[in-house]
Amino acid sequence: MATKKAAPKKAAKKAPAKKAPAKKAVKKSVKKVSNLDRLVAADVIPAISASEHNPKVINKLSATEVNTLIKLRKKLGSVPAGGGGGSRPNFPV
Repeated sequence: MATKKAAPKKAAKKAPAKKAPAKKAVKKSVKKVSNLDRLVAADVIPAISASEHNPKVINKLSATEVNTLIKLRKKLGSVPAGGGGGSRPNFPV
């Protein structure tokens, strides 16, 4: 008697994985502060001479660059009392 060959197994179809429902983006009504405003608030640029600087160039700085300038100002300390804007300590080069 002849033996029967086993029929080839069909690939079982897997159900597609269920995707998690997409999270809706929550809009925050946070007012974007310009780089110039952040630097003035952190006392990196004196408020007196803020108009002398080029806001277009300052606002093109990345967030990392602005944060670095703010950290440097904190490390160098504040302006000497009564020194005015011109006697600020220089940033290290």
